[in-house]
Amino acid sequence: MRSAQSKCSAQRPDGCARAHAALHFLSLSLSLSDAALFLSAVAAALLARLHALPVHGGLPEPSQASGDEVQDVNGKSPLSDRLKWNLMARDLHRDVKSLRDQQFERDFKDAGNMTEFESVRIETPLLRPSDGCLSRNFSSDLCLSRISGVLSWYKDHWSFVENENLTSSLVNGVRLSTKRLLEAIDSQLQPADQVSSAPLTVSSAWTRKTVAHSLLYNFTSVMIDTCRAVNYMSKHRAARRAEDAKRPAEDKN
Repeated sequence: MRSAQSKCSAQRPDGCARAHAALHFLSLSLSLSDAALFLSAVAAALLARLHALPVHGGLPEPSQASGDEVQDVNGKSPLSDRLKWNLMARDLHRDVKSLRDQQFERDFKDAGNMTEFESVRIETPLLRPSDGCLSRNFSSDLCLSRISGVLSWYKDHWSFVENENLTSSLVNGVRLSTKRLLEAIDSQLQPADQVSSAPLTVSSAWTRKTVAHSLLYNFTSVMIDTCRAVNYMSKHRAARRAEDAKRPAEDKN
């Protein structure tokens, strides 16, 4: 092969150079073509894999659908109401948590993490084990009544957070989302008892910061428990409806 190339170069140097250039270009074109085909095959495989993956709706993950986007396709079905409450609660939890982290990072940057800051927080209303929101003692009416009362308390005291100059869109969004979720829950409840607590007082800049942090931290905890409770209600109602649907068939047998 080398002798042929040497002979070609000796006899027709210009023609051989053009031939070599053409062969090099052809080789490069084929390499690029193979690479493009390989990348196309990889991309197609990845897309197929992504479409095949299941969508998980665990609570720690932010909601993919907003409460504003949910349509009640079944009219006033209790199941669809619970689904809307679930999505609204998850959106609210996400925004309150964002404000909590934002305020802590700004005001207590050198104070350590939030766990070490526990002794500074003041007490505000939370969901208690006796409120019927746990699976072992679950009571839909009792739990929703308590959620309503606790959310009302945070709505009434939200001005402590509004005065902290945090991201205004989030602050306003939480206020409106709390109001919407409350209205949705209260529409199916008897008037809930008011939740009482020690009055909040602000006597210094430090107290103002700790009060805002306590509200945001505890409100985040409330929303975690609220999301869990409403999610449990949805699953419990769906299971009961499935049992009711099976009962006529069993009676016939």
